[in-house]
Amino acid sequence: LTTASAEMNLRVTIVLLALTGLAASASFPPPFYRELYLTAPTQSGNDVVILQHLLKRDQASTPLSGRFDHDTSVAVQVFQARQKLPQNGRVDVATAAKVLAVLSDDGYHDDGATAASLGYLYKVLVHVHHNRSIESNATLFNATGAPLFQFVVRAHGHNANAPSVWPDFNNTDPGLNQFSSDGNTPTGLIEFDLNSPEDDPKSFGPYPVNRAVLGIRGNAAFLIPNIRNGILLHTGEWPGWSAPASMPNSAGCIHAWPPMIEKVWHMLVGLGVEVRPNTDGKLPYPYKPQGLLSVELVD
Repeated sequence: LTTASAEMNLRVTIVLLALTGLAASASFPPPFYRELYLTAPTQSGNDVVILQHLLKRDQASTPLSGRFDHDTSVAVQVFQARQKLPQNGRVDVATAAKVLAVLSDDGYHDDGATAASLGYLYKVLVHVHHNRSIESNATLFNATGAPLFQFVVRAHGHNANAPSVWPDFNNTDPGLNQFSSDGNTPTGLIEFDLNSPEDDPKSFGPYPVNRAVLGIRGNAAFLIPNIRNGILLHTGEWPGWSAPASMPNSAGCIHAWPPMIEKVWHMLVGLGVEVRPNTDGKLPYPYKPQGLLSVELVD
């Protein structure tokens, strides 16, 4: 081979190897993107944190170290044995998919506690379905638990099986799982606060938004805000949309009709809730949250 031919073959080989690597990583179900296994130094990252929290539902002894250590490898092996998978202690594609299929549901159910009993001024209860293309209802409660207002919401994140564009009106996809960036709104109990409008009214509407600040229970407890941040209750100026048509999907936020978000804002102010200056998702959140968001799976 000439030098030029050899260089060309080398370039082709590199490209093929890169494409093979991309295909391998793409085969992992998000939020997993690589094989997790015991190595030195130990692997760490959001995927390890999520894995450990999910495995803890299978085995209470699973550590929450944030590192794929020996005990985590053992927990993976036990899980694999129970699911009749090869017991190698490695989170490969099959194991990652089975973890998500078996352990994603947090079992969270709203206990009916009032906002005041937990030190807050209001509470928003949102019912969601496994298939997030099914829109559901949210209810605003005052501090003592009196229901004030019920409205339609959509808690569907990016699509699980196709690229998302704005505004995405895909109504056939269950949504990307809640552990993934831009996935479905996480379930659980979350501190909530009223912020001034976002800078982009086209995407977020012209009204104040409610921001998910800190997860307390359920999946939200380990996802918000360190893994999932910037989740809002808001509306938008969606081209071609009008009620009661299905709303577009989000990047993990909860969508509601424009007049509903406007009404929620006025009702909250009437309860004594302050409109805090918008933080644009900066952490740590600088204010004491005034409300609660409870996202409960109903099927």
